[in-house]
Amino acid sequence: MNTNKRPLIGVLTARASEAEQRQLLKGILSKAYELDMDIAVFSNVYNISEYYADVEVENKVYELVHSEQLDGVIVTYESLIYPDMQKSICEHIKALDVPVVMIDAKIDGFTCINTDVKSDLRDIARHLTDVHGIRDIDILTGQEELETSQLRIEGVREIMMERGLPFSEENVIYGNFWNTSGEDLAEDYISGKRRIPQAVICANDYMAYGLLDKLFHYDISIPEDLTVIGYEHIGERIYHSPVLTTYQRNRAAIGAKAAALIYSKLTGAPTQDIDTSGYMIPGYTCSCGMEKKYLLEELVDVREIKKYNDMNFCGTFEQQAVTCRSISDYIQTLRNFSNMIRNVSGIYLCLYEDWCTRSHKASIKDFSNNEPMICYTIISPDKVMDDPAFFTRGQLYPSELIGAEDKKFLFFVPLFSEGKELGHFIFRYTSPDTYDQAMIVWLKITVNALQVLRMKNDINTLLECTNLSEYHDTATGLYNEQGFTNELANACKKLGEQENLALIMVRTGIFSDDSRIDKKNLSVRMDIEISDCLNQTTANINGFCGKLSDKLYIISATGQFTDEDIALITDKLEIIISHSPLYIQERGIDTLFMASKLISADDNTEECISALSEDINMKIKQLSDKRHHAYYNDYLQVRNSMYRDPGNEWDAQKTCRDFRLSYGHFRATYKDIFGISFHQDLIMSRIAMAKYLLLTTTIGIPAISFKCGYKDEKYFMRQFRQLTGSTPNSYRNSSI
Repeated sequence: MNTNKRPLIGVLTARASEAEQRQLLKGILSKAYELDMDIAVFSNVYNISEYYADVEVENKVYELVHSEQLDGVIVTYESLIYPDMQKSICEHIKALDVPVVMIDAKIDGFTCINTDVKSDLRDIARHLTDVHGIRDIDILTGQEELETSQLRIEGVREIMMERGLPFSEENVIYGNFWNTSGEDLAEDYISGKRRIPQAVICANDYMAYGLLDKLFHYDISIPEDLTVIGYEHIGERIYHSPVLTTYQRNRAAIGAKAAALIYSKLTGAPTQDIDTSGYMIPGYTCSCGMEKKYLLEELVDVREIKKYNDMNFCGTFEQQAVTCRSISDYIQTLRNFSNMIRNVSGIYLCLYEDWCTRSHKASIKDFSNNEPMICYTIISPDKVMDDPAFFTRGQLYPSELIGAEDKKFLFFVPLFSEGKELGHFIFRYTSPDTYDQAMIVWLKITVNALQVLRMKNDINTLLECTNLSEYHDTATGLYNEQGFTNELANACKKLGEQENLALIMVRTGIFSDDSRIDKKNLSVRMDIEISDCLNQTTANINGFCGKLSDKLYIISATGQFTDEDIALITDKLEIIISHSPLYIQERGIDTLFMASKLISADDNTEECISALSEDINMKIKQLSDKRHHAYYNDYLQVRNSMYRDPGNEWDAQKTCRDFRLSYGHFRATYKDIFGISFHQDLIMSRIAMAKYLLLTTTIGIPAISFKCGYKDEKYFMRQFRQLTGSTPNSYRNSSI
């Protein structure tokens, strides 16, 4: 549950940049502003049914609705126009334990708010018959199988019957809710295939625009020869001639009603009565004529959009973005061109830690909310942080994003290329507003530039392109994922009756900024150091090891292992990696996670590996929750220094003076953050260093005890045995 003062409501929509969704969102945001709620909008970019160019991955953004941060959810169901997507969204929200409101849907088990489209079409038909005296009306509606198409027909039919006017199936034309349907109908009228009535009601503006555009080229006078009325008022009327008379479907009021209903469910407050009825927007396609106030609103909006589109088209953003040579250059370029997005107050780039080395397309079936991410602040209404922040995807954003107590409206937009999910952008507004199509142009430039940067500078990608080995990672010599899978399958086939396989997965560099391309030299050196540690471990147990992906490794060995054996192997591996010179200096404590499992020949190895990965992700999430503590980073510096040099004379009192804290407060905070007292952690750091020296050197026990801060060798040996269950020599000489 969200712990902030104000409720945070998630909104699931599609193509939030489109006019229809912007109208709904304006209503939701405005009402949320009034009721003191925050909003997080999750939207795709393309929203297409045929997934060309591997864009299906964009719909993974809807997984974020599972975040524990959310207190309620609103779904703009009509925007999710494809059955597969509707089914997927319903599966997501059925698992939620928060109030859910569906807009424009009728689904059992959910609170639904629906536009009365039949009533709206009755108003339109009544306007034609009663105001203009029209007696002959056609209706161009959507697909025949859709309920909303039939409701629009029924609204017109009811008025015609009330007036005693003829209306039959010959007056009904089925289309597809797009311009092409209007164009096809115009061709039928012009060719004489269908007689021309006095008026046509188009069941949305897109079809009306198609009809007008086609008729404009022929000798048919609007409205003298044919009156045309649209529905839904999407704007863009000035691009078509004559200016369309349409009906405003009151999406803003519907959005406001949904937000008010969620608030009522959360607080128990009475439900607000909000009028959602629509109204006519007059134009020149009926004899009413234009009303200046409506045209002025549209002109202001159109001119604003044109201004930002021109900035994107004529500016040098794309040229400068693709010349970036480092992630730092890239971030600065985004800052320089952030003014190309209208009215946005905060932009945050959230990337997966391994974004630059992802080689596999993301599956829409794989859940990603436990994966660690890096957040770069591009602009902020509070302050711009140069250092990135870390969080897990399901947390939505790091604590540093929250900043001041301003109300916030956040838009989460997926970032992907070639079917690979790289992360997402968060666009933040501090007043009720939404982004438009101009932002989508900006987004495409940023995605393409990021992909160019990835291909240009990522050493791992370049090494993959050399194709030196099909089964080995070319940077470390370890098996790659395919090679390890093959070797594991062979090992399973050779298992004896009393034997099993030990699997240990290793995730390194958690919440460290290894994605910085300008630090790839360090990353490669780290990779080699870790691979040496893995090879050292597998040599002792007659096993093999692999690199599954960036910062994710795995080892396996065959034998008659027990749970105690695999625990000891895991302990030794963790020690030699975490205390290897480069790793402990650059990464420190709390960046290494491991998971282990014993498997038999009957086990599904793919499922076992997946289970290990999920185990690690859950551990990462638990750590991520702790990192939200206000003093975490300060205390972590102390802890890392202690583990790097446990032989130092560590004085808790001096550390307290450095923090300007009382000794009691320091001890309590330290234990609250790390789950262990400062004194006990000092002992653990000394024993950990002793283990490392025992495993990697031949120096004697007296020297090791001295290096680890013990003045009494016997006291060291007694404490070592208490904490490990074995003597130092037994630990060093064990065959595992």
